[in-house]
Amino acid sequence: MSNEAPITAGGAVILRERFEIDPAKPINDLSMPQALAFACVDKRGAGRSLYALICRHDLPIRMGAMRAMKGVQAAGVLTLVEYGIIDWPLVGRKVMAVVYERPGGPKVLPKPGGKFEPVAEILFPKKVLRPLFNALNEMSQRGVIHRAIRLDNLYWSDPGKDHVVLGDYTTSPPGYDNPALYEPLELAMANPEGRGQTSVKDDLYALGMVSIGLLNGRDFPVQGQSAPEVVASKLAQSTYANYATESRVPLNLLELLRGLLCDDTRDRWKLEDLDLWLNGRRVTPIQPKPAKRSQRAFKFEGKDYFSVRELANAMSRHWDAAIPVVMDGRVEIWLRRGLEDNELADVVASVIRVAQATGDQRQVGDLALARVLLVLDPRAPIRYREVRVTLDGFGTALATASMQKKALRPYAEILARDMAKHWVGAQGYHNTELAHYESQFKDLAGNLSTPMMGWGIERCLYELNETLHCQSPLIEAEFVSDIRELLPALDRAAQKLDPKTKPVDRHIAAYIGVKWQRDTKVQFRTMAEQDPIRATLGMVSLLAVLQWRLGPPALHGLCGWVGGQLGPLINSYNSREKRKELEKEIPKLVRKGSLPDLYNLLDNQEERLKDAEGFAWARAEYAAAEQQLKAAEQGRTVIDGRAALQGQQAAAVMATCIALLTVTVLLFMKVW
Repeated sequence: MSNEAPITAGGAVILRERFEIDPAKPINDLSMPQALAFACVDKRGAGRSLYALICRHDLPIRMGAMRAMKGVQAAGVLTLVEYGIIDWPLVGRKVMAVVYERPGGPKVLPKPGGKFEPVAEILFPKKVLRPLFNALNEMSQRGVIHRAIRLDNLYWSDPGKDHVVLGDYTTSPPGYDNPALYEPLELAMANPEGRGQTSVKDDLYALGMVSIGLLNGRDFPVQGQSAPEVVASKLAQSTYANYATESRVPLNLLELLRGLLCDDTRDRWKLEDLDLWLNGRRVTPIQPKPAKRSQRAFKFEGKDYFSVRELANAMSRHWDAAIPVVMDGRVEIWLRRGLEDNELADVVASVIRVAQATGDQRQVGDLALARVLLVLDPRAPIRYREVRVTLDGFGTALATASMQKKALRPYAEILARDMAKHWVGAQGYHNTELAHYESQFKDLAGNLSTPMMGWGIERCLYELNETLHCQSPLIEAEFVSDIRELLPALDRAAQKLDPKTKPVDRHIAAYIGVKWQRDTKVQFRTMAEQDPIRATLGMVSLLAVLQWRLGPPALHGLCGWVGGQLGPLINSYNSREKRKELEKEIPKLVRKGSLPDLYNLLDNQEERLKDAEGFAWARAEYAAAEQQLKAAEQGRTVIDGRAALQGQQAAAVMATCIALLTVTVLLFMKVW
């Protein structure tokens, strides 16, 4: 995927050299809660009316859904034409743009809380149920769940209002923008970012809620309720009893709504059940059993609670106040005396004892309460202080926290405390999906416990979010969503960052570890060494391997960045001549832009061995000379006397020789 989208002279941004998005022409009616809409034109003149949604950069998007649904045409959902990364001038950085075909008709709900013409009972299957069934079925076959079905995200297919069409579902996490009203009870309990894609049954639940609104021609009067209020009302009564029976719903559609709005996911209708109903075969929904209620109330935070699910929900919302209530045994006593459920009380007591045995007093209360909540309400999401997530939504919630610079510690503690394992164990049944989650979270806990770069919470982040772009502060604005774009992004970043900054941080290391399918443990282990020279060499090796395998052939900026940090490594050579040679050669390789050549120059084993041997010889010679010097200094008087005597003897011999030579010469001259 290209990271480049040029801007035309008129200020429009070009996506894929084809789609012209105009930042000066917003379309408010088509904007989503997390993505603004702008005018878009196909330069090839395909005759389609288009618009583009510009996504937020600090919120996970559903790129997997984009890939699966690009170009797919189904009667009940907007056609996703294209998507890609663009340089968006309004925010001064790269963002994701999604191009859709414009709906042919207006929005079903003109404004929140407003009224509109209701859909007639006789036309309801044709205008609503059949097209939306086709859309959900098409998406389901491609592994995509919509998870954004609500009244304000529905459009009419044409001005004549032939049938309704589902709007965008890619620009925010699954279920993120849905009010709690449209979410099944357990998902409504979770934080919006932690709801997860889950299953098509949750889309069918939202379809049931949408159907009530369409049949009544108005938004829900309880739309203004807060999420905790909606959850409390659904716990007190079933969704069907709360909303379907109090609305104007035709008798022949009550069976449909009872099946779609079943609070127990296992009993809720599937697509096959809806298809049978549309084809005239009636399916009798299973009636939910009312929750067991206590004979006497449990008073907590000034309110009375008569069921374990209601109490668990309240305690999850008042965490610090709930810990002493659980730890001092009041909940256990109420279970025995009020509900007369000794088996459940025994489990609660056991969970508290196990938590107390951990030895970490700071976290005993948090762990005990989190596990007690699972015991009291196994179907609820994992709740750990302010974090409320489903297993499916854990990764998205972690990504949201990371992108928005929120605390990651609660997520790390959920992994370290095996909360996923405890959640699976609380379900009371076993299937392949639950086994998959248990195995996956066990691996994540292993990643978390590995301290070196390439692992830790960052590794968990990318393992759980396959399409998440690299979150390193060094290159986050470059929107690197493909491993091949990593080095070019670092190359560009080299011009803007402090040259003393390391080119590889924990995020980049983890991103490489997940996205690069080859073994990089040797490099990561070297980078984790205490010796800064070895750590630097490991970093250069990691980057060099990536350039060697993935390209590009030249990375001048990144090579210059790395080259500026090689001083200690150069000085690790003992030979002065070798250091001078490296200082001369490195700038040449930097200008060449080759990290592999740079690494080979620095980590030449023959040169290292030669340098080590030469240094060993030099040290030996130096030691020998130093030893002789010390010996000479210790015996200086004796040596000086002997030298004087030997000098006198040599002088006497020399003088005798000179005298004899002189006499011989004189005699010879006389003879001649």
